[in-house]
Amino acid sequence: MTRTIITGLTMLTLLGCEAELALVQTAKEDIVPIDVVPALGTTLATPEVALCEAGRSYTGFGGQDLTLDRREADVGLERARAKPFTALLTEYPRVLGNTPALLAQSESTFGLPPARWFNPGEPNAVSLYQAYRIAFQGCLTLTATGAAYAATPTIETATAECGAWAKKFWGRAGLAPELEACANVIGMYATRETQVRRRWAHGCASVLTSSDFLTF
Repeated sequence: MTRTIITGLTMLTLLGCEAELALVQTAKEDIVPIDVVPALGTTLATPEVALCEAGRSYTGFGGQDLTLDRREADVGLERARAKPFTALLTEYPRVLGNTPALLAQSESTFGLPPARWFNPGEPNAVSLYQAYRIAFQGCLTLTATGAAYAATPTIETATAECGAWAKKFWGRAGLAPELEACANVIGMYATRETQVRRRWAHGCASVLTSSDFLTF
């Protein structure tokens, strides 16, 4: 079962990366091909480079700018950073409407930094598996009520519910491959879970354990 869970998580993680690459590819397609020559007498405008506002400069002895060799960082460099455990403590209850009991016991798994210190999270296989356990526990509570979760899921109903979870957990609409992967996770437990609500909970947990929720 552990191997199956990690396989499902890997599918969603790769799909998230694939979606970002698709966006990058779309942006590249907007660039004028190098074999297109402009008409005589015209010039191509130099595209503006998106940069963050310049930081504060400091002048040292002799009037030398101490930040003269500071390099501009690429846009998007700080994206997809793992949320620290202090953030997850409030994120799970915010999106689930309940607090999984495992959450308070997972401090050492995610590595809570000492007071007044901040350490960026470093995800690993253990923390990812624990994140799924926390999500599944919270999703069991979420799917414990409601007529929709009492019905046997179909491809259509599973995809629709996965889309609702994506908007709630990720703050954006899920892409077709992402929703398909989530629906496949629900269908994967058709012969393993005798309780229908647990099948729904596995799909919910898969969306909640993706990089779109665990990073910012």
